[in-house]
This record gives sequence, structure tokens and C-alpha cells, in this order.
Amino acid sequence: RNEMRLRLVLRILWGLCCLLLLCMAVGDCIQFAKHPELYPIGSEGLDWVYESSENYALGCGMDIGWCIIGIAASASYRFRHSGKILLGHFVLTVLLVGWNLYICFQMNI
Repeated sequence: RNEMRLRLVLRILWGLCCLLLLCMAVGDCIQFAKHPELYPIGSEGLDWVYESSENYALGCGMDIGWCIIGIAASASYRFRHSGKILLGHFVLTVLLVGWNLYICFQMNI
């Protein structure tokens, strides 16, 4: 009983984290659309999303899609294998954020 309650709380927390990340991604896309000069588009040595404006827009779309997948995975607790999908989403998200932080620290951004 307590294990199920803990899983529900963790699902809700991860859904809220994904919702926060979604708001940040949408805000970043809006900021980029209004002020693209604030972004280092065309800089060498950065990630592929900074190679062109189209790549950055694609990256924004991928971020938004990934956040929506996380929200859907946290809300779909009745489906088969939903716990594994949610855990996989969590692990991949943590790895991706960790990798991006590593790159940022390496480049002193």
C-alpha cells in the first residue's frame, strides 16, 4: 500500500518536473523567435543545434516533444509497462541534462 502511494507521488513529481521543463522549453522557443541574435547560432565547437536557426528550432521542437512524452508517461499509470517507460524517460532525461551540463562546464558557458 505504501509502495503504491510512493509510486504515485513520484509519478506526480516527475510529471510536474516535465511540466516545468515544458514551460522552460516553450519560453526558450519564444525568446529565440523574438531575439535570435541573443543565441550563438553559427558558432563552431558547440552542439549541432547551434549550427543554424533551423537546427535550433528543430531542437526546441524535440525538447517540447520530449517533455510532452514525460507528462504523458507520468499520467498513464494504468497502461502496461508504464513504470518502465517512465523510468526510462527519467534516466534518459537525467543523462541528457548531465551531458549538457558537462559540455557547458567544459566550454565555460
